Amino acid sequence: MPKIIIDDNKGLYQTSGKGVVGLTQSKTVNASWSAGTTIASGAITIPANSLITAIHTVVTSNITGTAGNNIGIKAGTTAGGNDIAISANMSTVANATVARKQGQSTNSELSTALRASAALVITAGQAYLADETDLHITATSSDAAFTAGALQFTVEFITFE
Repeated sequence: MPKIIIDDNKGLYQTSGKGVVGLTQSKTVNASWSAGTTIASGAITIPANSLITAIHTVVTSNITGTAGNNIGIKAGTTAGGNDIAISANMSTVANATVARKQGQSTNSELSTALRASAALVITAGQAYLADETDLHITATSSDAAFTAGALQFTVEFITFE
């Protein structure tokens, strides 16, 4: 696969390598609850020399569980890790359900629009990834296990040359 680059001198051009340089990109993973207190993205590979510009989570199928649980979202370089973004409360499971179309983002305006309890914040010094890195985004119940639900996890990034 060729590498695609855009710059002011040459415009849009291809060279050997892989990926896209200089344009905002995104990768999205859909994940469904299968057991326990978490819904996890699995590994989302981010290219070397990339700046994470946003992380978004959207409920795509109602999340159900015991009423009163908080759902925290975190992101890390290992499964269940939080070195990229420490857990922030997306929602409280009121009436045992978090409805579709709710979610959370590192963008505070989107978090408000998605009715998040708090915006997710990328940890200082962790937005730039010098090496190709697997990013894992995890939703965790504060108490009892989920009984159903699905989330869409999206990470936006810009890769530098």
